[in-house]
Amino acid sequence: MACNTSNTAMLSEIKDLLRHFQFREVLSDDTSSKTIWLLGTIATTNVASVVDEPVVPGHNAAIVVLERLAFSPQTIAKADCSFDSVLLATGERNDVYAWATGDARAAALKPDVRIALIYPATQKHIDKHRRQQRKWVCETPELYAKVTKPFIDSQPTSRIQWVYNILSKQVESEHIVFEDPDPECGFVIVPDLKWDAANTDNMYLVAIVHRHDLRSLRDLTSNHLPLLNNLRSKAAVAAQKYDVSSDQLRLYIHYQPSYYHLHVHITNVMLEGKGMLAGRAHLLDSVIDNISNIASDYYQRATIPYVLGSSDELWSHWTTHQNLSSNEPSATTT
Repeated sequence: MACNTSNTAMLSEIKDLLRHFQFREVLSDDTSSKTIWLLGTIATTNVASVVDEPVVPGHNAAIVVLERLAFSPQTIAKADCSFDSVLLATGERNDVYAWATGDARAAALKPDVRIALIYPATQKHIDKHRRQQRKWVCETPELYAKVTKPFIDSQPTSRIQWVYNILSKQVESEHIVFEDPDPECGFVIVPDLKWDAANTDNMYLVAIVHRHDLRSLRDLTSNHLPLLNNLRSKAAVAAQKYDVSSDQLRLYIHYQPSYYHLHVHITNVMLEGKGMLAGRAHLLDSVIDNISNIASDYYQRATIPYVLGSSDELWSHWTTHQNLSSNEPSATTT
């Protein structure tokens, strides 16, 4: 009962924030995932609507993400999939084939949209979700030491406080799917915010390590193989909760990651997405093999290519470095 009460209060708070959202612009959209990112403000006064209030990052700026949800065969099979109230706008028919657009208004298809909110949104949040040019970077160990590592070192701990809140169970403790509390080889596994936790074909979990000294792929050595192997085996245990077997799992690490605290993405192989593309995703099996069989310090010696957005903070550090040493080829525009 307490959990339901807490959830009701949280939904009421989210609804109230969304009610005060004032749209300013479309940051970007993705037709493949049927997602759109909207920038606006949430009034900082008691007035319900402040139309002309300027967007101030870190203060009143808000990003609303709207995503069309995938159909759930399980839900449709259990519900009355009736189209008695269907509203059609346009359509055609040719022989035995007919198609139309409209609102199905079928209970079995609800809810049909997922709404995410980032508030207050910082400039980094806005830049991350704004449509921008993509840049291809080939990061050598030397360039990592000169450009990327100083950038990572400069990041304030406050940016990943939400990660520490999960690890300490201050928030989302009820969402933890699996935990190994060992301080060296342990981690928590939680559903990723991008997953609706309903369609198992789209299962998306994230394992966040308890160690605070591992920030990215570059930090991993043979000393961390017990952690990586432990995570790989326990991920299969966590996935069993959703009836997803070990041979249906894809585990990978992003480089560059969206936040600098080591975490591993755990998805159903049925799920496809941009986060799994070359230039960002490194399969955990390959990571373990590279360290085990090629070199214990493989990721300190390797050149790692990746993609950055032109508005990314790290890209500005790369351009500064290029300006200082223009004779050193390091990045190109794609």
